[in-house]
This record gives sequence, structure tokens and C-alpha cells, in this order.
Amino acid sequence: MTWKIVREQVLDLGRGLVSLGVEKDDRVALFSESRPWWIVADQAIQAAGATGVPFYSTLTEAELAFMIKDSGTRVLIASTVDKAELALRLRQEGVPLSTIIVMEPWSGGRPDNLYTVSETMERGRRHMPAGELEDMIDSVDPHDTASIIYTSGTTGNPKGVVLTQGNWTANIRQASNSTLVRRQKERNLHLVHLVHLPLCHVYGRTTDYHVGGLHLGGVLVFAERYDTLARDIREIRPNVIISIPRFFEKLYDAVQSRAESLSPRTRALFKWAMAAGTKYAESMATGKALDTGDMLKLAAADRLVFSRIKKNAGLDRLVLGVSGGGRLPEKVCNFIRALGIQLNEGYGLTETCAVLNFNEPEILDLSEENLTRRDNRMIEWLVDVMVESQARGLSPFAGFLRSIKLFIAYRRIGYRLRVKPGTVGRPVVDTEEKIADDGEILAKGPQVFSRYWNLPRETREVFTDDGWFKTGDIGGFDDEGFLSITDRKKDIIVTAGGKNIAPLPIEEALTAQLFIDQAMVVGDGRRYCTALIVPDFEKIAYRMTGTEAAKASPKDMLSNRMVLDLIRGGIDDVNRGLPRYKQVKYCSILSEPFRIETGELTPSMKMKRRVIEKKFKKEIDAMYE
Repeated sequence: MTWKIVREQVLDLGRGLVSLGVEKDDRVALFSESRPWWIVADQAIQAAGATGVPFYSTLTEAELAFMIKDSGTRVLIASTVDKAELALRLRQEGVPLSTIIVMEPWSGGRPDNLYTVSETMERGRRHMPAGELEDMIDSVDPHDTASIIYTSGTTGNPKGVVLTQGNWTANIRQASNSTLVRRQKERNLHLVHLVHLPLCHVYGRTTDYHVGGLHLGGVLVFAERYDTLARDIREIRPNVIISIPRFFEKLYDAVQSRAESLSPRTRALFKWAMAAGTKYAESMATGKALDTGDMLKLAAADRLVFSRIKKNAGLDRLVLGVSGGGRLPEKVCNFIRALGIQLNEGYGLTETCAVLNFNEPEILDLSEENLTRRDNRMIEWLVDVMVESQARGLSPFAGFLRSIKLFIAYRRIGYRLRVKPGTVGRPVVDTEEKIADDGEILAKGPQVFSRYWNLPRETREVFTDDGWFKTGDIGGFDDEGFLSITDRKKDIIVTAGGKNIAPLPIEEALTAQLFIDQAMVVGDGRRYCTALIVPDFEKIAYRMTGTEAAKASPKDMLSNRMVLDLIRGGIDDVNRGLPRYKQVKYCSILSEPFRIETGELTPSMKMKRRVIEKKFKKEIDAMYE
């Protein structure tokens, strides 16, 4: 499907929506997983002058009913017959939906005011000239509401975040403003994105759909499911992967686990290569160039080790990885960048159209206007080898001409393209940020929303009197303006002894342990910290190969002393690096993971701490008896 075809489908579906009575500022819901027709439907809703209200495909019946009623939605577009039938049941129960449109063919009896997408498009072609819809598109104003996006709701009911056309277009410009991305657009490169994040969330929407697709004309390939991602990557060999920290943590774990099983000689080669890669990652963080000897070691490490790892994983054409939606452990970012994978981290919220900060490769002390002709040529060489050739699976270190270009361009200007692991970068263009007295990050910018839907009091509460948006995150800037996130303000633990503890860094340290998959630290109002721990049973089974424990169920594994020692050994390792008041004194080891389906995680994979504390109250209380 080309972008030209997408545009034609958008015009047809947009006309169909108008023919069904959709008017300017009406709310139209989109109840679908990420797929090509999601983009067509979203664009058609906006073309018709309506406001898109996207829903997660995993919503429960009660959650869906709440959001439909709260948003005042009258028209809903569903991806599957099952989802359309759920919407029909809600309509029968009194939820005020007038029209339901389904992307799949419908068979059997036809309820009133139910249409397929194909029928809606045909209706549009019959009832409205294309030129009329084009005129409606031309009349769109930056202040027009484009979307109402509901927050994940870690506490209480989700809130509808009202985002305008101006919010979205500003963030597209802000998220694509780096030197390398601008050069990519100038060359009309169409990089392949493997889309697996939900497009109903601002993160996937801005990065893959708006920037990668609409702005840069990229090729969007949709993963089957999150749990098939490793297979899909090997099959597609994408150029761009936008994901959450957990994906990159899993990649880190997989490489580390594989390295442990190598022969001593091969493991020594791997460690040598990682040392060379780590020096390179550090040079990009500090802006200090590697000497010729270190660059030659890096080239050898890439040829002997890194290229093989990436090819086996399907990452040999990867130009860019981006992590967002949570904090990426610095150790993981450094490790993956040492492999020669350009991994960058960003930061933002639903209320900011996703992007406030981006740790993108950029020259800090030199604006593009001040680049000399030679500087520009060096940047073009970097784009040649690090973007265009890499996207075709050609390593910058393989081939005489590419290697020479990389060495010369790196020595001249490449080492100054700074990325600092452990931070989310500096504020994107036209964005102001400052730290409040209590450590909260405050922001201003054209991407920041203006209000919650029908919640004036809540809207007032998240802005200061002089207009700064309160992000709810605690953080700080280094001396070069790079922002680091500590934790969510509402998640800070205050112990009975009055100690303030950010749980997230401790949880990240725990889940960085090889045999721990998930962790939640507890301790608010209590004498000491404890943790709920979900082991990585797959890695434990691999470690216990040849024993009865390797074949046991997760529940039975937890009765095995050797398995418990592996988990507790990881906790002890973390505790050794913590002051006593932050140490995890006791833990409760769970046999089942936290899941979206069972209510412990939001659709964006964040822990619902209050839900988890309530569900596991018995286990938590037992650790304080």
C-alpha cells in the first residue's frame, strides 16, 4: 500500500463519514489495534473535521463504556467483528452510540446503523465530491481539536487529553529537527519502521506514524504482536525500531545470556569487543574523539563480533533505535550503543504529544548555520555510511571507501554528535523546562496540551499560575542541559523514618539482574523497603538445564532452593550498591507476571502500583510481620 493509495482511501472514508452525518468537532472513536487501516481511519476522521478518540484494543467492556460516555462519542470505528459486537452490546445496554463501522466484512443479520468500511467508502464516493472534502481539509485550523487521548490511568479513571492540530504539527517538527533526520528527509530516504507500539498512544503515534510515516515518507511494517517481535525483526530486518525500555532490556539480557554460554576463548573475544565498543559509546557521550588505535579496534570488533550478533538478531540494517515510555537503564543503553546500534532515549507525556526531550545525536556547540563547507561534507559522509549504507545492511566498517569516509568524518566532526546515556537529552526546539523547588519538572511549549476533556479543576491543578505544565516527574539537568528522570512524583516512597526513596532506580537495578523479570518496591509509611519479585522463569530454566527444576512449572520452581538462591543472589547484588535505608530487606516471589489482562499493568506497560498493592496485600503485609 503506497502513501498515494492511503490518501485516496482517506478521502473516500472521510466523505463516507460526512455522508453518515459526522460534523465538525463530533467525536469519532477508533477501537483498533495498530494496523494500516488505523492510519486511514484516523486521517479520515480529521479530514471530516471531527475529533478522533482512539482506544486501546485491550479495553474491558467497562473501560470502553466509560470512555465512550465521557467523550460524548456517537460514531465508533472497530477493527474486527468481535470489537463491533462489543460496541453493539454496549449500545443495547444504553451507551449512546449511533453508528458503528467495522473494518472487516460483516456476515449474518445486520443491526441498524452498522456499516463496513468498504460500504462507508462507497457511500462517500456516491454522496460527496472529493473536492468538497479537500476544501474541508484546507480549512483546518491549528487551534482545531484533532484528538482526545485518554491517559493510561495508573490511579482512578483515565482523563481525556485534548490535543489540537497545532500541538501535533509542532511536535512533528520538534521530533524531526536533528541534523541527521533533516539530511535524511533532504535525501528522500524511506526507512523501514517495524511498528509494534499502539498507535492510540501518543508515543507510537508521533514517532512511527507522524514522523516516520507522514513526515519522512517511511515504510511502516506492522508487527503481528509484541510477543512475536523477535521473529518479526529477523524477517523484516527494519531500519528503525521505536520501543519501550523493556524491549531493549530483553535484547541486553539475550546477548548477555548468550555470551555466558560461549567457550572461554570466544567469551574473551566478546569481552574484548565490548571494551572497544564501550570506549566508542563513551566518546559519543563526552565529545572526546577516539585515537586511531581505538578506532581500528572498533572496526575489528564490528567485523568479528558485532556484525554477527546484529545479523543473527535481524538488526544488521538498523539505523536507529528509540526508547521511550519509561526510563531506560544507563547500563542497557551503553551496552547496546557499544554494539554499534544507535540507541537514543526520549521523554514526554500524553499531555505533551509525546516529545519534550530527545537524546538525539547533535553538535552542542555549533549551529548548522555556522557549519563550513567541509563540515557539511563530513556530515553528508556520516549520512552516507551511518544511515543510507547501514539501511541496506552495509556496515560502516565493511568496505574500504565506507571505512575511510567514516574515519575521516568521525575525526573531523562525528565525535561531536553527542548522545548521553542515562539522560533523556535536552529540550526539543521551542521548549522551555525548569525544575521546581520540590524537584518536579515543569515545561512550556507549543506541543503542551491546554486542557483535559470536561475536567476544568484537574486542568487547573496541572498548571502553575504562570502557565508552566507540571509533568509529575522528578528530575534534574546536568551542566550541559541534559535531563535525567528520577521517578514519578506520586510514586516517591516516604518511609516511617522520614526517608524519601525513589523506587524506580531500585526496580531498574533489580530487573537488570539476569533472573528477575519484574519488580515493585514497597515501603511507603513502613519501617523498611520490601519488593514483589517476578522471576524470569525462561532464563532460570535455561540455567537449570539438566535438572528437574528446568522442567518444572513456575509455581513448582519456587520450591527449589537453587532457584530461590539465584533470585535472592540478584537482590543481594543490588543491595550491595544501596545505602541501608534503600535496601530491599525482604521479598515475596510471585509465580505469575504482572499483565495488562489481569489489571496490574496499563496498556503502555506501566505498573498500576495501587492495584498491585491491593491485590498482593497479604503478601506485602507478611513481609512486615
